[in-house]
Amino acid sequence: MHDETGRLDRRKIKIAARGAQERRRHARVPLQLHGRFWSEAGGEHACRLIDISPGGARIIARMAMTENTRVVLMITSIGRIEGQVVRQTGDEISVRFNAPMRKRDKLADAITWRFNKDRLGLDEDRTAPRKPGRGRAKILLSDGVVIQANVVDVSVTGAAFECLERPRVGEALRVGEMSGRVARILDNGFAVVFDPPEADASSHEAA
Repeated sequence: MHDETGRLDRRKIKIAARGAQERRRHARVPLQLHGRFWSEAGGEHACRLIDISPGGARIIARMAMTENTRVVLMITSIGRIEGQVVRQTGDEISVRFNAPMRKRDKLADAITWRFNKDRLGLDEDRTAPRKPGRGRAKILLSDGVVIQANVVDVSVTGAAFECLERPRVGEALRVGEMSGRVARILDNGFAVVFDPPEADASSHEAA
């Protein structure tokens, strides 16, 4: 009976992990980045990213495009992505990416890192440029103490940091523009969950 319960628990964990991975693959985040795009009919043109997910993006470009036109996007700090035009409204073009699962996972890492880099005031680790989520962060604790920590992992909703200091679980802190709380203590550091945008804005105004 115990073995069966263990198998069920492991199955639940795997199902939850797959669900989180799928949400991550389809999470759309706003990113205002400049880039270029190419199509057979129109050649190469400048564009500006509005938002992006591992499955597609919306860009602004002064170019009339037809549905299903094949395009190649080159977005600053994201990279080269192939796709097809889904629709166009005015200067706004929606693109669906043509990428295998492995490419989408790498794209999810790049998007998440770029989305959080400026918000958290992270210094990119130039010794590991191909590993999104690596870098250094300044963390302001609730008592005014500032600590330096290595970024282990980062997502839209939270981050994990490696350092010797161990703040209390539940302690409020700030990382760059983001406010949050210590969610749990790790063997080599701690994990933070960020406040929702509304809560973050109100706490920033109160400060």
